[in-house]
Amino acid sequence: MRPLDLTDPNPPRGREAERVLLLVEIVPEDAEHWGALESLRGTSWEVGIKVVPAEALSHALHGRFQPLLRSLGRDPRVSGRRVEEDEGVCAQIKTCLTADKGLCRPGGSKGKGRKLQHGPPECYDPPLSEDTPSEVVEVFQRVALAWREGRRTIVVRGDGFNFA
Repeated sequence: MRPLDLTDPNPPRGREAERVLLLVEIVPEDAEHWGALESLRGTSWEVGIKVVPAEALSHALHGRFQPLLRSLGRDPRVSGRRVEEDEGVCAQIKTCLTADKGLCRPGGSKGKGRKLQHGPPECYDPPLSEDTPSEVVEVFQRVALAWREGRRTIVVRGDGFNFA
């Protein structure tokens, strides 16, 4: 998974350039899996992951944002709020001194106006079993924190990309 920030090089006259924040996982065209994001399939987290054709990302990388924007769907913070409580509320909610049930989950928030905070905080611990591999826990954490910053999580299906 790689973060990718794109800014429209040709915004319409008099308008600010469109900016798209992404967390990208690239898989081959014929793959049935989602690569590193596979552990999110079959959970309520799945609603926040979009499968995007490689062509849409290619167009965006070359300055044409519309195909990608049509593929992205809803705001990632809204997707975070759709994660079920038992799959999203921080595992440390009962023992943490600073825990807030509304903030310590994907898509969570606390406060209003200038004091508005989007959750989850950096210390977020997804509610997974203790025998879950650390790589899977890290995927859940990275996706939750990406959604917090407004970063859409996508699986790009197709060949021809090398972000190394």
